[in-house]
Amino acid sequence: MADAAAWGGQVWFPAMAEGGLEYFAWVYSPNIYSRLSTDLMMSHAQRPLVLAFDDADTATAWLRQM
Repeated sequence: MADAAAWGGQVWFPAMAEGGLEYFAWVYSPNIYSRLSTDLMMSHAQRPLVLAFDDADTATAWLRQM
């Protein structure tokens, strides 16, 4: 999983940023292992700005402020 997280943070997110994406709101799964994998992937991301949230309403509110 560590390789997938690194790929996501170093390849997938930058590719989306190159396409114009500036902000990404990730809504956590309730599964603890999924949450840990998400955190690991986000630790590799430089851009776009990626933040994780516990619920969609909070994620949506953040995106609307950006």
